[in-house]
Amino acid sequence: MPQNKKKAKIKTHDYGKHASKYAELGIDDTNYLAFRDIPQLIQKHAKGLAALDYGCGAGRSTRFLKNLGLHVVGVDINQDMLEQAVSRDRSTSYYNIRSEQLPFEDESFDIVFSSFVFLEISTKKEIEKIFLEMMRVLRRDGVIIVITSSMDVYKGNWIGFKYDFPENNRDIQSGETFKLQFQGTEIILYDYLWTDEDYKQILDRLGLRIVEHHKPLGYDTDPFEWLDEKKVSPVAIYIIKKVQKRTKH
Repeated sequence: MPQNKKKAKIKTHDYGKHASKYAELGIDDTNYLAFRDIPQLIQKHAKGLAALDYGCGAGRSTRFLKNLGLHVVGVDINQDMLEQAVSRDRSTSYYNIRSEQLPFEDESFDIVFSSFVFLEISTKKEIEKIFLEMMRVLRRDGVIIVITSSMDVYKGNWIGFKYDFPENNRDIQSGETFKLQFQGTEIILYDYLWTDEDYKQILDRLGLRIVEHHKPLGYDTDPFEWLDEKKVSPVAIYIIKKVQKRTKH
């Protein structure tokens, strides 16, 4: 009888192969929508200039934050991506880390920023550990800003990403992967779907709260000819703060 073969594990993000291509990506197309409102959200919710870019990749988001006048350091688990970041910005400090392990003192940052990182995490347990470490280095009145894909991203028709693959033609559940491709490139990824409720449950357990859940839509005044971006947001932005304990009088 033939032996059962183990199903090969999907390599969700091949950064070693695509690091140089990631480094060439700008903040445009659908990614423009993810970052467009960040300056206003920072102004509304954040105090102070010390910022950590968690999962900075090739440094695109770090340079974005730096251009806003923030004092930023970037961290990532992938050395190939960090080398691309350093080659484009030698004046910023970048650190190669292990997931959920940061080489910083407690309460070091006013802002902990993370763009398109949690959709690469395969378990809620690891997501919780990352948030716990973010919480440790965040100052008491600091803010965590998370950009990720919306729950319906794989169902839409977007100018920056392609999701029209047979593998996605199903009702994808929490913790399952879906396939995407950056339009105009050969970069193919497999992201994990985590729901709004998943994030809320994890944050509640840690003593964190979502103070704003922003779903940016495309405007006619934006410099792009949007497709579904004008009807439904492909992006979810969570603004997160520590729950402040009341003192007894």
